[in-house]
Amino acid sequence: MIRISTFLCFCLFLLNPLNAQSPQLKEAKLKPYLFFQFANDSPADHNYGAFHYTNVHRTLPPEMVGPYYQSGLFHTWYRPVKIYGQKDFSREKYGYHAMEGGAGYKPYLLFRRDDMPFKFTTGAVAGGFGSFSNGPGQGVPSFKRSNGTKTLGWEKNLGRYGAAQLSNRLLYPLDGVGFEAGTNNQMLGYGYYALPLMDPQDTTAGEPVPSGNYCWTLFFQTENFSGPVAFFTPYHWAKYTIKRPELAGTCFDNSLLKLDSIYQRETNVIPAMKWESPNGDIYYRSSPYTMAADKDMIGRYGSMPMTIDGSKWDQLNDWFTGKSSGKPVDNNFGKVGKEIHVRKFNSGSLGYQIDKTRINARKFYRVVHDKNDASAAAFKWVGDLVKRYEDGLVQIPEYYVLKKGAKRIEPIAAADVPAASELSELEFPKDTGGKFNNRPVGFPKSSLAAIKTPLHPQYQHRDPISAVWRKPGPSAGPYVAKLTDGSEVVYYWYKFNQQPAILNSHIDQAQRDLIQKRVEMLHKHWSIKQPCFPNPVQKMASLDESLIVTPPKGFEVGYVPICVHQQKAGEKMPKFPTAE
Repeated sequence: MIRISTFLCFCLFLLNPLNAQSPQLKEAKLKPYLFFQFANDSPADHNYGAFHYTNVHRTLPPEMVGPYYQSGLFHTWYRPVKIYGQKDFSREKYGYHAMEGGAGYKPYLLFRRDDMPFKFTTGAVAGGFGSFSNGPGQGVPSFKRSNGTKTLGWEKNLGRYGAAQLSNRLLYPLDGVGFEAGTNNQMLGYGYYALPLMDPQDTTAGEPVPSGNYCWTLFFQTENFSGPVAFFTPYHWAKYTIKRPELAGTCFDNSLLKLDSIYQRETNVIPAMKWESPNGDIYYRSSPYTMAADKDMIGRYGSMPMTIDGSKWDQLNDWFTGKSSGKPVDNNFGKVGKEIHVRKFNSGSLGYQIDKTRINARKFYRVVHDKNDASAAAFKWVGDLVKRYEDGLVQIPEYYVLKKGAKRIEPIAAADVPAASELSELEFPKDTGGKFNNRPVGFPKSSLAAIKTPLHPQYQHRDPISAVWRKPGPSAGPYVAKLTDGSEVVYYWYKFNQQPAILNSHIDQAQRDLIQKRVEMLHKHWSIKQPCFPNPVQKMASLDESLIVTPPKGFEVGYVPICVHQQKAGEKMPKFPTAE
């Protein structure tokens, strides 16, 4: 019996790794938040737009990017000043309105390389999270879960049609905008500006509620692309006022920006394990977590937060309406100190915590002010507990202790962890309860097959909202692009004012003709090689080169590429019809 029991125990050990079955080790959660405070010194009229650079870098080893993980890189919240400029701007009274997206790890995205899982999405929330646009063709984060329904969710105008494609040189995939392979510790420039692409309206979707003409436009500035990408239609914001007419004129269709002085780098959870010693001290070990750092051990996580005045609005408005001499308006937004104000970095902090208890991170970081860039949100990593991980990255401390009765968790060396805890024997990722499973949470493997639209050959449902994909339909295509995220996208060229987002924006034919004319002026005279904003000190990131396209002959002006399908590269592609 003794020999059999011993053999059974050995078998159980093989089936259950040491720390997975050990009752003394329990799961914990590391939440690494970074906060940055900037000077709130922008001139009062610098609320037509805002722009900044965010550091795009890896924070987890490739084999550890799992469905649990969500992390937004350096970002802030853009909100309508007509609401958030008041003393009482409660959600109950006004609803929630913001442009709050950016680059980062997002578990709802379906296609990604483990070594480069970050992408860019917009995150435009109108009147609450029920109307949420993540870019052209992208709705609320869970919209892909409608893949199993008859309509695929395209019959709902709640966000998927909230953003219209503006650029005729850049694809915006249904799964978000990716970066060039190998991107790490480089700066992505992005922000929003209100362009006067149309006129104010007396009604909204036929209802006696006025809507404005602020077309909040996403701009990128990268190594290989600079310029406008897409804009949120005024209807995306104004439709909220149909049921709340008392709020007409306060939403983003008719309001300039209110910009917070706080920028943040949010992270959901990093898996960790913990052990409580007999004396009540609790020891922790987190899975490896990396942060950006140059050779001087300084991580510059964001830079040059800018606020922009209305000069470009006035210039474009005069150009569009024929009031100027006729000379084209270029895409440069002006000079720093005049049209552009760059905010200085004041202070920052690491809000790291494990299981809701703050870590005393002062042991391994310092706030620094970069003499070469007064606007850089920068930390210097210090001490022996921070290790150089690879070029451009450092690994923060893995081990921590919460002494009995203490209010803060302290970082410690591996040698200070009791051997009895078995924490040093952990093997990540396999010893963390499956949390590193490389599959987006909530999605069966079959859902990774494709993101479909009403232009899919097998799409049968017909209704007024989804019918605009086919009628009048695209003008050229289909075309296929293979992306660095391991997917392929199918796209067509639509006449700008015949793309689904414009046809579902509830503007009449006269306004569609007007906006078409103005967009053609931009297509003729704005170049993706001309910087719109001042460049940062650090090296800029590049977008996935496959996203940069050249219009076919005859479609160089007034036409835009619209992604209609995205699937895993190498799998059988549906036969899409040729545009007539």
